[in-house]
Amino acid sequence: MLPDSYHELRVAMQKYPGIPMYAAGVASLIVIGSWLGGVVGLSQQTAGFGPILQLEKPVYLAGESIRFWIGVTTQTDIPEALFQSAVFHMVWPDGSRTDEHVSWPLDGNPSRGWKGGWGFGNRSPSPGRYVVWFEFAGQKTADRPFEIIPNPFSKSIEARWIFTDTKSGGGIHVRGALLHIENKSGRALHVAKPGLLGSEVGLDVKAFQPPSSDSTFVLQSAMLRADEIPSFSFDKLDWNNQSKWPMITVPDGGSADRHLTLESSYSFRDGQEYEITISTVLTAFVGERDDSDAQLFPLRIPVSAKVRFRW
Repeated sequence: MLPDSYHELRVAMQKYPGIPMYAAGVASLIVIGSWLGGVVGLSQQTAGFGPILQLEKPVYLAGESIRFWIGVTTQTDIPEALFQSAVFHMVWPDGSRTDEHVSWPLDGNPSRGWKGGWGFGNRSPSPGRYVVWFEFAGQKTADRPFEIIPNPFSKSIEARWIFTDTKSGGGIHVRGALLHIENKSGRALHVAKPGLLGSEVGLDVKAFQPPSSDSTFVLQSAMLRADEIPSFSFDKLDWNNQSKWPMITVPDGGSADRHLTLESSYSFRDGQEYEITISTVLTAFVGERDDSDAQLFPLRIPVSAKVRFRW
């Protein structure tokens, strides 16, 4: 399974082709913009710039893809000497603390502000209370606590990739992938359509003759009909706007499938052996916004699968 931060990094690479793929320690920074406007959780600015930190919700569920937004807002050029002063701090449930240096973004004007995603990387956080804050140039945001609790939907909502074989003659010959979603939560399940902004589908391809590897995104046209692609987007998908976003509604006890033809997003060669990993993060809502557990949503469900086959 790909770390969520890795998936987010590839999303940024698609939007900003100049960003190289890299990992910063155990978590990756994804640059999504510059020239920030409004500031949330901003510490006092004494030099015209300062750090920002945003949580997506106060309570996360174990096993979901947890993401924070960090960055720097500025009213003036930032001296290069301060680029190395960005640090993300976290206190874990056992009282231990980690301090992770955040690499300065490579896209855009490096002296201006930025905002990006930060997560747990390849770590699997346990349930408990966490406290995070972000520091830049000696300034820090307010401490932001959040909880990770056991996932009550771990057995009632299932999402998985199923590889399909449409070539006869024996052996494993993958030609497509099916994203299968099942809902047994007791309420309606609403899932942002995979392939849209925030739920992009990534494809990692490893070839063996000759050895090579490549990472790409599945084209929207391969996952969505033309009338399913909106002409607008949201900075944040939440209860306030989810009814306006293209969603898949899965009734209780029902299921939904989205099919993908692999060759629509990658040029495979006949007779060659490959290993592919397909991944996405589903953004899901259960029930209605006035339900007692509404604060748990959106729920970001990572879905990934790997297979080795001969084309």
